[in-house]
Amino acid sequence: MINIKSQNIPTWCPGCHDFIIYACILQAVNKINIDLKKLVIVYDIGCSGNMADFLKVFGVHSLHGRSIPTAVGIKLARPDLTVLVVGGEGGIYGEGMSHLIAGARLNIDLTVLVANNQLYSLTTGQTSPTTPKGSKTKSTPKGAPSIEVEPVGLINTINMEAQAVHVTCLKPMEVTEAIVNGIENKGFNLVDIDQLCVTYSKQLQS
Repeated sequence: MINIKSQNIPTWCPGCHDFIIYACILQAVNKINIDLKKLVIVYDIGCSGNMADFLKVFGVHSLHGRSIPTAVGIKLARPDLTVLVVGGEGGIYGEGMSHLIAGARLNIDLTVLVANNQLYSLTTGQTSPTTPKGSKTKSTPKGAPSIEVEPVGLINTINMEAQAVHVTCLKPMEVTEAIVNGIENKGFNLVDIDQLCVTYSKQLQS
């Protein structure tokens, strides 16, 4: 069994679905039996980006929204590497939206995992690009004014050759399978993962 856990114990809130995504990455790595010397993970900023401390693999903890161009640079320099991106919807669909579009258009061989809880949760629950329109959040007490981003449809519109799927942490086996499929598929891969923030998501139901 391949063990890529670091000695650092994950510090997410008890019940956070980032634990599930973390476990699914561990399972996917073992299922494919990846050569760890040729695996690189680029992390965005945010709760999911803290996974950089908990996985013992080559990696880069990038700037907010800049994880995809960092990964593109790595892949262009070393096309023999397996390159993953781990980030939240704030970094990938917000600050990094133009980079997501550029990566999908380029159809470069990356697998982008997005922990999508529909909020900027690390900064205490402000509206994000995927917050449903009308939702009352800390930053939109009268309701979010913008139509939410639909990631899978967006990628399909940009490049039908790219692979984009939506899965949920409520079905961990499907998350693992989506990660495996993304790694094995040669081209741009987006895995949009429904992820509950146990601390702040309750405001979306109010």
